[in-house]
Amino acid sequence: MTAAPSQANDNRSLVRGLEILRAFKPGIDVLGNSELAERTGLPRSTISRLTGTLVRAGFLQHDTRVGGYRLHATVLALAQAMRSGSYILNHAHDELERAARKLNVNVGLAIADHDDMIYLDALRFGPNTSLRKVVSGQRVPIALTSLGRAYVSTQKGQTLQDLMQRLKTRHARDWHRVRPEIEHSIAEVQESGFCIVSWQPRVVAIATPLIFEHDPVHVLNMSLYTDQEIGTVKKNLTKPLMGLRQTVLDAISAARLA
Repeated sequence: MTAAPSQANDNRSLVRGLEILRAFKPGIDVLGNSELAERTGLPRSTISRLTGTLVRAGFLQHDTRVGGYRLHATVLALAQAMRSGSYILNHAHDELERAARKLNVNVGLAIADHDDMIYLDALRFGPNTSLRKVVSGQRVPIALTSLGRAYVSTQKGQTLQDLMQRLKTRHARDWHRVRPEIEHSIAEVQESGFCIVSWQPRVVAIATPLIFEHDPVHVLNMSLYTDQEIGTVKKNLTKPLMGLRQTVLDAISAARLA
């Protein structure tokens, strides 16, 4: 991961401190200064100064046994506050769960963060869910997933160019293969409103963007751990996904008018 470009009026230290927090992901419990420098692209001297500040502020915990840092519980409290305060998630959750139970599939809702998508909600009711654990807060790569590619399809102009450059940097080794796949998914969304991707063995996911006037783009998906061909999953899930999309949009619209 490289540090995000700063705007002219951004507080540089704050942006860099947030990049340190962003470096922690599921499965990465402890990070030392060297590892944080590698993941953020920041100098070690800067990392050392900022980690000390984050420890004193209560966002990081220094683990003296291993000489590294862990996220403090403060971050979990912020995450819970975000989930409980998400207007869209609060009005979409019941519909997502109802669809997941009825169809016996996995349903998720996500938003973008840099070159990842972050699950806001993840309802796991598909077969063999124990083989692929996805939870709220989990990150998946924009470039490789149906969630991410559906999001890319909503971006335009310089914003799209900047995003594609970040994706190219992250996936430089495979960009010759990944870029045409992204472009194919963009065309799918533009033509049909959704895209379908199988980026992990036996996992097929179909996604559609939710566009709001005053809120970030959210992306809705359905997925299965299955031996079915991708074309079969597409045939079976296209209508339910697009129906759920409309139901969620209608529920949010009705709530705003109430």
